[in-house]
Amino acid sequence: MAVALTATACGSDGDDEAGGAESGGSVDTLSVMSRWTAGTPEYDLLQSVIETYTEETGTAVEVIDGGEDIDVTFETAVAAGEAPDVVLVNLFDKSLGWLDAGVTVPVDDYLTEWGLDDQISDQAIEEWRVGQSPDGALQGFPYSGLSWPVWYNTELLSAAGIDEVPETVDELLAAAETLSAAGTPPMIVGGSDWSGQKLFFQVIQTYTDAEEAQTLFSEGGYCDSEAAVEGIELFVQLRDAGLFVDNVAGLTADNMNNTYFSGGAAMMPAGSWAFAPAVAADEETGGTVVDSTVLAGFPVPAGEGAFDAPTIYQGFTGVGFMLTPDGTAEDRIGASRSFIEAFMQEDVVSQFVAEANFLTPIEGDYADDATNPLLGQALTLEGVAPAVLPDVWLGVNSDPVTQVTTLAYGDADPQAICSGLDSATT
Repeated sequence: MAVALTATACGSDGDDEAGGAESGGSVDTLSVMSRWTAGTPEYDLLQSVIETYTEETGTAVEVIDGGEDIDVTFETAVAAGEAPDVVLVNLFDKSLGWLDAGVTVPVDDYLTEWGLDDQISDQAIEEWRVGQSPDGALQGFPYSGLSWPVWYNTELLSAAGIDEVPETVDELLAAAETLSAAGTPPMIVGGSDWSGQKLFFQVIQTYTDAEEAQTLFSEGGYCDSEAAVEGIELFVQLRDAGLFVDNVAGLTADNMNNTYFSGGAAMMPAGSWAFAPAVAADEETGGTVVDSTVLAGFPVPAGEGAFDAPTIYQGFTGVGFMLTPDGTAEDRIGASRSFIEAFMQEDVVSQFVAEANFLTPIEGDYADDATNPLLGQALTLEGVAPAVLPDVWLGVNSDPVTQVTTLAYGDADPQAICSGLDSATT
């Protein structure tokens, strides 16, 4: 597939009916494929920016809805010779291989030339470099960050007689037992998809340092790592103790959100993209889940393991702007630049923080724009330790690895789990 994509990309001359302008000039239409879908705050803001961009430049924007399957949609478009100019996409799974395949281009020179190196945080830039190495090529311009805590419904915890959010594994096990006895499902997660995969890897990192975790995710070797096996055994212990809701291996992230938002579970691990839907759900139902929710980390064993505080995922590998060879053609690069720069304006960033609950890598003081109470919590969250987000290191192995983690939420034993992960990591 990579070879086919490279051949297609190299065979494109970037000329179309919109072409003909000199470098930096205007084109009739810019093609943009977006991870943001209709009905979301991000999509509404995208349309607002496009409207202003078109008014100011005279260039229309064709938006291609990539959605959850944007990697497949993009690769299909490239193979058909219909690559977009700009791709708004997460740094995740197949998108990590696009630079090597030649279907997107490194943007290091543009970062400096366009002055974005002064606007985007150094941490975010480092996370978007290949291998997160200072010498790695820059794969795109990061635009949205993420905070991925555990959500605790304190109203449900209190009703079961639990007064404190658990911080240790023993406290978590005790809470799960107490909640179950009270008829309240403890923790929900999408055991069959990416949400369950991330929680699984968060748990098994309990005894590994960051460097070992990165090696495991990218190269395998789980069964040969004492720390990884110990972490897998901990996950199985939590699973078998009844931490998760019934039939968790068949659930998705949507099931997780909907159940938690309706008060159907006391805990869930969910990212900052769920902050706005949580508020909307309360407004629709008259619920109080947002007011009852405390964000914190996933508990760790007391006095042992790699962390001295509950863990959380955080970083800036959310949606960013990638450029294709078409989008950087001499007659189109000016339009691509103007489009990306439109999103870097202070008022636009403020809107994304206020309305889409972004944790932004764009430099500036946007704390006062965080009107969502959950985002406010996330921005001031203390007493947590960062775990390694697996996405960049798993690369294209993400899907086969998820098949293994789904089995882990079923009844697979530690040996079957570690063997499956080693087989899925190629």
